[in-house]
Amino acid sequence: MDQRVIESAPLLTATVLHGRLEGLVGEIHLAQTFRNAEAVNIEAVFTFPVPPEAVLLGVEVTLDGRVLRGQVLPATQAEEDYEEAIVSGDGALLLQSAGRGLYTINVGNLLPGQVAELDYRYALLGVWDDDLWRLVLPTTLAPRYGDPHQAGLAPHQVPQVALFTEHRFTLDLVLGGTLRLAQVDSPSHPLTVIPEEGGQRVRLAQGSAPLDRDLVLLIRAAADARAGQALIARDLTPGVGDTPPETVVLLSVQPQLPVAADPGGHDYVLVADASGSMAGDSITQTREALLAILDRLQPADRFNLIVFGNEPEALFPGLVAVDTAHLARARQAARHLEADRGGTEIGEAMGLAHRQRQGRTLDILLITDGEAWDTKEMIRYARRAKDRIFTIGVGAAVAEDLVQGLARNTGGACTLVHPNETMGDKIVRHFERIRGPQATAKLTWPDEPNWQVRPQRGPVFAGDTRHWLAGFTTPPTGPVTLTFTLADGSTHAQTLDLQPWPERAGADTLPRLAADRRLGDLDRTTATALAVRYQLVSPHTHFVLRDPRAAAAQADSLPQVRQVPHQLAAGWGGMGTVASAQSVYATRPPRSAMPQDCDMSFLLSAGPAKMSSRGGVSNRAARAAPSRIMYGIPDTPVRSQPPAPPPFSAFLEAQAQRLADPQQPLPTLAQVLVAGLPEELAEEIRALLVEGTAAGPMIAAVLYGLLLRPAAGRATPRETLRRLRFMATRGLPRDQVERLVALAKSCPPPTS
Repeated sequence: MDQRVIESAPLLTATVLHGRLEGLVGEIHLAQTFRNAEAVNIEAVFTFPVPPEAVLLGVEVTLDGRVLRGQVLPATQAEEDYEEAIVSGDGALLLQSAGRGLYTINVGNLLPGQVAELDYRYALLGVWDDDLWRLVLPTTLAPRYGDPHQAGLAPHQVPQVALFTEHRFTLDLVLGGTLRLAQVDSPSHPLTVIPEEGGQRVRLAQGSAPLDRDLVLLIRAAADARAGQALIARDLTPGVGDTPPETVVLLSVQPQLPVAADPGGHDYVLVADASGSMAGDSITQTREALLAILDRLQPADRFNLIVFGNEPEALFPGLVAVDTAHLARARQAARHLEADRGGTEIGEAMGLAHRQRQGRTLDILLITDGEAWDTKEMIRYARRAKDRIFTIGVGAAVAEDLVQGLARNTGGACTLVHPNETMGDKIVRHFERIRGPQATAKLTWPDEPNWQVRPQRGPVFAGDTRHWLAGFTTPPTGPVTLTFTLADGSTHAQTLDLQPWPERAGADTLPRLAADRRLGDLDRTTATALAVRYQLVSPHTHFVLRDPRAAAAQADSLPQVRQVPHQLAAGWGGMGTVASAQSVYATRPPRSAMPQDCDMSFLLSAGPAKMSSRGGVSNRAARAAPSRIMYGIPDTPVRSQPPAPPPFSAFLEAQAQRLADPQQPLPTLAQVLVAGLPEELAEEIRALLVEGTAAGPMIAAVLYGLLLRPAAGRATPRETLRRLRFMATRGLPRDQVERLVALAKSCPPPTS
């Protein structure tokens, strides 16, 4: 039985986006309010998105009007502290990274009627694309194809989606500094822009809006507002040992390079996502993108078109010339493209795309909503392939971690297109990058830095902002020089003077942002220490908070898990369109309207399924479910000798899964002994039984210790470990529990 229960009463009662943009530095607050309207204590679990480039700087927690403080600790220690608080009946919060741009909050032992207000503060660096900063603040997560557990998510972190839920948010964002006179618009939401002293305030025109699409802000500014900056800030974070505090410098430059005519001669592979999730708005955008790309090809180019869902399919056997016949066939395929090909197997499609290479390096243009889980593996493969990937993310809730990651790691570029934006302009800009001058950059600091964080891989594109970060022992003096060298050997230099970090941007923002950017280049031990020092939630560290309660106020039972679902993204899988005010069905839609690459049981409860657009399980799922005959298992029962007892490892694995259901009883002492309990543990239990100790808590403690041991192929549900720990600590003195657990962890369990 799965304990990840979709909320039975409104739990996430309010969401507020507020903050300030000061030049290209944004400090955004995401405020969430959770209220327990049930008669039992609960654990609210919610996985939510932030911009992939954002750096979480802190969480302010208010419980029943009391402001509480937590801390960032190494992951194992934070999880232990959180679970100890849960089984003890105290209040607790745990915030974990669930991947690039994803976080999971656990609000544990929320008592009946209790209200928890969480205010997350994060920073980000903007990027100019010519005169436009396209700021996307994600608000919902669309269902993704694939196995989230293989992507590193624990079961409780897997985001849930429900058709018949609605969440709303409000917006209060101030644009100041060089943005005080910028033009602000949005293709996703009607806005109200209010001028005020020193800037302008942006709010939703209707006061609030459903959390069913990303908030997209289009910020346009004149050239003087986009000029490069070199900002310097003193790092006030306590040093390690006798290490003095550093000074951090941020260099932001929008290179302006000469544009020369390009006669063509490029090899292109167009890769179009036609999986079920693309139905509706996204497939319409994909058709427009393909037709716009085909219009931009030159006679000297070569190209191919690949369409994918469960499997990729190439239009031509290989790269073909850009001539009338090939273009006509490609345009016909683009116009008739439908989202009817099942699951989102992007990896296989990209593999086929890379194999199209015929001598010259490929430029791959990928059009997708990015809704797949195996992001890391695809990015690793793309880096090895060494072709440039230019991505076009379409839809109202694009999975930016994939489309941005593929472009950033291959020397390409990414553009996101909302259904209400013009596709042609985005395609033209991508071709300007592909065909335009490519430059390498050399940075000359006034002093030698201790460390540097460089921008993305690959060449510099004209008009696209790049950021450099560096740390110095003493504040550097003098200008910073950036020299761009073009393919023909010509150079263009830009010199910037150091300016103080803006006071309104937060004194700790730049040093902590720089520390976060450094984590990916460090080994696990060093990265963990740096993240703890700068209090950064990372893959190796979690934020944890414990709210101790008096004995009379402690919860006397384990909390019931309440997974907070996301509202289905507008236009996803053909479910409505972002042109409407809201994409929620008042009644269950007909089966023909259901998204075609996931079973709707996933949307209504929990856990993705892989369904084919042709009414069955996808090819990959079918391959993973062979028949009984394939394994020699007859379809009719055959009388035989009683089977031999399974090995103790199999017994443990069965208990790990079975005991996640609170309705399942513990195995008896006889069952544990017959299964092959290590003799050291059996002797300890017998001795305690002679002393009159209850068997149940002892069995719970022993199983808890045994399941803490790593074992290949076994992932113990968090609910199982929590339940065993709760039963042991509520029935035995703490010293006995600790002794049994330690003994169980030290005894190698027999294999039979």
